[in-house]
Amino acid sequence: MRHFLLVLVAAALVVGLTGAAAFAEKQLDVAPVETLEATPVTMGPLGYEVTCQVGNINPAAWALFNFLGPPEAYKLAFDPMATCTVCQVGFMANKVHVYLQTKAACTVVLSVDVEEAVYPTPGCTAPGPVMCSSVLYTVNLPSAGLWNVGIPITCPCLTMGKKYLLSAHFQSMTCTAANIGLITDAGPAALCVNWNDYGTGWYDLLAAFPTWPGQLKFFADAECCTPPVPAEGKTWGAIKEIYND
Repeated sequence: MRHFLLVLVAAALVVGLTGAAAFAEKQLDVAPVETLEATPVTMGPLGYEVTCQVGNINPAAWALFNFLGPPEAYKLAFDPMATCTVCQVGFMANKVHVYLQTKAACTVVLSVDVEEAVYPTPGCTAPGPVMCSSVLYTVNLPSAGLWNVGIPITCPCLTMGKKYLLSAHFQSMTCTAANIGLITDAGPAALCVNWNDYGTGWYDLLAAFPTWPGQLKFFADAECCTPPVPAEGKTWGAIKEIYND
């Protein structure tokens, strides 16, 4: 266990040093959110089943201005079992929610995806293969405020017991970075949870910015489902039934 902790700390230091150099041109202006009640901005259809929610469902606490600069992407690692215990076998994300705060009107073009986590460093979740993704949406935020942007997504049934990442890909925006902020919870932030790529590769935000305040405010509406069983895991009788239908 002691050896594992030393490896993880060493990896975090390497990522931190590399990330700090890469992020030298970025700024981080942290301010309390102006209101705890976010205004929903729902894209796409309204009718879909919501059994539970996965990701960060903690209250919004901090707004991060002077940081967002499209094109770039952000990811939040999560364990679906942490917030969706009702789904014992699998879950299917229907809509990904991204919280943003604005100081003025802003139009943002973004898409979302869900990825399966990988572990290049033992015990440290990192961005992995994309399981499903949305199309690009143009989102109009008409004034200053705290916004809950809901982006629809069509995903397969994902297995519980694994870790995943929710992603927001920002393509462009009409306002300056000083007038729009990403949102986190109250924290404290954790390593191997919050990720960013603004053209130089993926970086752990806490490793790169020791003052990063919390976990990104991303979550998804989900419903329970049963992942398909591979043919090699089925009985011969079950396989014959497929071809007899």
